[in-house]
Amino acid sequence: MRAAILLLLAACTRPGEHRADQELEVGRAELTDASVVVANGLAAVREIADHKLTLWANAPTLDVELTIGTTAGGTWTVIVHNTLLDNQLVADGAPALDRMGGDADLSTTATWTLALAPGVHTLRVVAPDADTAGPFQVAAMADIQTAMPKVDDVFRAISAVPNLRFVVAMGDITERAQDDEYDLFERQLAYLRVPYFTTLGNHELWAPADHYFERFGRASFHFSFKDVEFTFADSGDADIDPTVDGWIKHWIQDARTKTHVFLTHIPPVDPVGVRAGGFRSTRDGEKLLGQLSDGLVDLTLYGHIHTFIDFENAGIPAFVSGGGGAAPMKGDGIERHFLVVSFDATKTDASRLYGHLGRPGGVRAVELHCVDDCDRSETK
Repeated sequence: MRAAILLLLAACTRPGEHRADQELEVGRAELTDASVVVANGLAAVREIADHKLTLWANAPTLDVELTIGTTAGGTWTVIVHNTLLDNQLVADGAPALDRMGGDADLSTTATWTLALAPGVHTLRVVAPDADTAGPFQVAAMADIQTAMPKVDDVFRAISAVPNLRFVVAMGDITERAQDDEYDLFERQLAYLRVPYFTTLGNHELWAPADHYFERFGRASFHFSFKDVEFTFADSGDADIDPTVDGWIKHWIQDARTKTHVFLTHIPPVDPVGVRAGGFRSTRDGEKLLGQLSDGLVDLTLYGHIHTFIDFENAGIPAFVSGGGGAAPMKGDGIERHFLVVSFDATKTDASRLYGHLGRPGGVRAVELHCVDDCDRSETK
């Protein structure tokens, strides 16, 4: 009995450990005569079947290794959900293949067919400008939860913003992490004309996290787009697991000289102090903020608190945007909303956001967009 209690106590000190282990399996699948590995787990493998591969992307660019055995050669269909509208497929370094449907296809699902002989093939799903620094915009949001039936209003408003490339989201898609909620979320995404890249929140932990990973991919991951680095971290249980913390340190080090955005669900330290909006350990939260500051991270984005807060943490500009519709704090004068973040990694001079601490300054502006009436419209 004593041994069982000790094991239980040990498990409680690292509630995210099993999730971190599970994340390492995301992006891998195999059949008898075919297997696939998505680099860095940046897509969930929805299906690998007879001459067909289906992925759910959680990053703008995917690098995929597809191994085909002697009986699996022939014409393959590659389907990627949640992908950029202008993404192309490059197979084994050959000229890029446009998606089926061409310019007329305005959905975030792309389909390609190609002939693949037995052997190991490298597939790259990438936009023509993905590796070229320059201006671009993304939307940011969190906390849909019980507002899922009407989140199409938010998605329509995001889609109406010109020239957005994708959405970055800070978790709490669902209220109870049930399959019917995830099904509805995917149906609602039909109203969003850009992909939705997200981490999980505490409400995604009401069910085993493997349900989330199998559908949408990792919760802790990192990608680069147009020379801007994005790091997402799983803080669903109000902390960062030591394994994930190790990944974050590596990603921060690699991105130290780049414009870098850090996103997680729960702010490390409650920016208000009275809304249970921080890590369960203040020491751990301050430790993470110290790492982000030392690594010259440029911007931090959070959810969890169902309002809009513009503040600084450890000298880093920070925003809470919990405006997906879940129980809004109407007393703050804000209901459903999202942010639009403008980047340009070629602008290394200090911007209005970044006049200190030697940060690159590639974040040009953060704008608040209200879906419902509010009196907080502002631009930073």
